[in-house]
Amino acid sequence: MKTLIIFLTILIPTLCNSQWSGIRFHGDQESVIEVINKDTIIAATNWDGRIHRSTDGGQTWSFYQTIFTTSWFSDIHFPTKSVGYTCGGTAFGNHTKIIAKTLDGGQTWLSITANAFLGYSFSNIHFINADTGFVAHEEGDLLFTVDGGNSFSNISTQGVAVTDIVSKPNKELFIARRKYISSTSNIYFIDKSTDLGNSWTTVYTDTMSGLNGVSHYIHKLFFVNNTIGYAVGDNGLFLKTNDGGTTWTTTLISPYTNLTGLHFTSPNVGYINNAGGIYRTEDGGLSWTVQKITPLTIISQVQFANDTIGYALGSQGIYKTTNGGIILSLNEIAKATHFNSYPNPTSNLLNIDCTEKNVSVSIFNVVGQNVFQKNYHVLSPLQVGQLPAGVYQVVISKDNIAIGTSRFVKTD
Repeated sequence: MKTLIIFLTILIPTLCNSQWSGIRFHGDQESVIEVINKDTIIAATNWDGRIHRSTDGGQTWSFYQTIFTTSWFSDIHFPTKSVGYTCGGTAFGNHTKIIAKTLDGGQTWLSITANAFLGYSFSNIHFINADTGFVAHEEGDLLFTVDGGNSFSNISTQGVAVTDIVSKPNKELFIARRKYISSTSNIYFIDKSTDLGNSWTTVYTDTMSGLNGVSHYIHKLFFVNNTIGYAVGDNGLFLKTNDGGTTWTTTLISPYTNLTGLHFTSPNVGYINNAGGIYRTEDGGLSWTVQKITPLTIISQVQFANDTIGYALGSQGIYKTTNGGIILSLNEIAKATHFNSYPNPTSNLLNIDCTEKNVSVSIFNVVGQNVFQKNYHVLSPLQVGQLPAGVYQVVISKDNIAIGTSRFVKTD
């Protein structure tokens, strides 16, 4: 027991202070990421026309060089695991208003269009399935395709800029818009369509006017299911709907920074970027806790593959959490029951004497890195054969509270 306490004293301060850790820092500046599953992440860049891809959770990366060598990418969306689209443009290079497509999960990309539309850049892209999707102009019009980008029709939005596009599981479409009136006056909308953009109903409106008017530019829409949805925007704007997007309630989240990242893993558990970092809620946005990021950075985007594995795009690179950003405090773990684990040492399977159901198991190495994370309905033997030889700490938690710990030695 004394050895365990010494181990925890060394390990836990590191464990508690890093809920998100950097996994990729590179000379290419990423502008947008797309999480396809827990292992596969796509990252597109500014200015060099590269699209990076990892299939092992961010440990290693490859890239594809597109023809858009002087363009930026503004958005990516994968309607399936294999088919994906990206859009963007440039104000200074050779390719304006670009759209590219992949059919092999992001390994290779083909140009669909470039220089075919007025203006510099597409801002948002969203596909309902592999063939049917929408691309937003920065000037306000909305393109629509039903043949995978072979042809596009134009859906007019009366010159009002589209700032995000999203669809619900039932295929209802939502767009966020901004109507510019003057330098001191703007109107912000959320519109809903049940017929793939043929007609629209405005379901939310906010007006900024006067020199002291506060911008509530809407950056991101997100639906957890057909009923519950969220949106975030400038100056701490946080919106929620409980009726499928028909009505929206407004909250302003301190310290009222511009919110651009938004993802919910369940109706109540969600993440936003705020004050440069990441905030987490467990009650549908009523309260928020600050996540700890190592190294510190300014976060712009958050996406999750499942309940526990998430990725974030920061000013320094890409960050990852493997436990949903849950804080395991020193006090909680110190009070947790010491569970027996066997065989110890082990080279492959580790059994733990725990009869609790619906638990989360995390394994940390001696420097506090979370090297294993899995949720169990009924706890089964842990497969640890993939871990390097060394000393590890198992932490078992239930309802985000540590209930058990065990130390083991992994051999070759």
